[in-house]
Amino acid sequence: MGATSIASAPGLTSAARTASPQGDPSSDALIEAVRAAALLGWLSVVAVLVGIAVGLPVQHQPVVLVTTALGAAGHAGLGLLPWARILPTRRGRLLLNVWSAALLGGVGGLVITAGGAARLDLLFFLVVPFLAMVHEGRRLVPWLGAAAATFVVAAVLAVDPLPRSEAALHLVLLAASAALGRQLAGAIRRQTRARTDAIRRAELEGAMLAEGHHRVKNSLQVVADLLMLARPEGSAGGEAFDQAGARIRSIAAVHAVLASRSGGRVPADELLTAVVDAAHPGGTTLDAAPVALPFQQAQHVGVVVNELVTNAHQHGQGGVRVALAVTDGIAGITVADEGPGPSPERWASPGLGLQLVRQVVEQGLRGTLESTPDGIAVRFTLERDRTAGAEHDPARQTGDRDARRTSTGGRAANGVGR
Repeated sequence: MGATSIASAPGLTSAARTASPQGDPSSDALIEAVRAAALLGWLSVVAVLVGIAVGLPVQHQPVVLVTTALGAAGHAGLGLLPWARILPTRRGRLLLNVWSAALLGGVGGLVITAGGAARLDLLFFLVVPFLAMVHEGRRLVPWLGAAAATFVVAAVLAVDPLPRSEAALHLVLLAASAALGRQLAGAIRRQTRARTDAIRRAELEGAMLAEGHHRVKNSLQVVADLLMLARPEGSAGGEAFDQAGARIRSIAAVHAVLASRSGGRVPADELLTAVVDAAHPGGTTLDAAPVALPFQQAQHVGVVVNELVTNAHQHGQGGVRVALAVTDGIAGITVADEGPGPSPERWASPGLGLQLVRQVVEQGLRGTLESTPDGIAVRFTLERDRTAGAEHDPARQTGDRDARRTSTGGRAANGVGR
């Protein structure tokens, strides 16, 4: 029994967690199987100690206790090995074979030392499932045969052997235990392979999507550059080209953020930072709540913020402030400068930029646009089916950014969207 607890739970748990999705699915499945089987080692240690504590008739009790302690020490020691790295190698297979042999020898020795009346032969019901989990194919047959032979020899050589009828019953139950362990091991391997394949497919799709966004971003930048090359001299005819180029660059910024995130959701702070930098570098204060937007909403938000920030810098006064807040699934974006804001006449008869913003907000985001004392406010509902759990996105937890970018200060008042 001394080696019954070789597979330390801490080592095997870390091995299972660090198994690479790009690794061999068979190796990952083996790590999962060994991790599950390691629990059997600790159970065997606990079983012996409980048996002694409740007063089972254990012969040579000091020897049994020392053997059990050595098994627990070996269990903890081998748990420190880098199982995730060595299990797929020949060295790892050799360690599994040594482990299995030590298990059989240790448990057989315990049964012989403690005597049949102690019923420590029941530990074989933990050893056999372990063997079925860590060995597969042709390698499993000789190990199961060795387990059966060890059980018979230990039952015969014990100080006070088990009755033959009881030993035969235990042997039959061991065969059933081996079959059950084999089924469990097969289920673990199939589940691990399926999970590994799913992770690989998701990574491939994410990489392809990121590459697609990267190419779209490059194409949009080329379009913006070509548009600027055709820009006529003078402010009269060139302003329309500048505005069109800014709009194209804002959409390109969204695709750039998506490419860096391998597609999927877009962190609002990264998105708005990219859009603000593309629209008007400097002079803008950004304050964004830690929320992730789905692609379609991110694209619409990028266009809206680009238009409002550009308008604020062209027609407003002082610094410009952009804020994004989320309350009960409702997102609110406010863009403000230090000016008086658009007049009622201007708001009723907006220019091309504000018309575009209104159309994108109402038809794209299905939200509302209004002029408030605090600035131009956009409100829309986050898509719950796509953004559920966005606050728990791993990318949001690793950085936990301040979600705040300041180029130059600016008191947020009102007055954009001319």
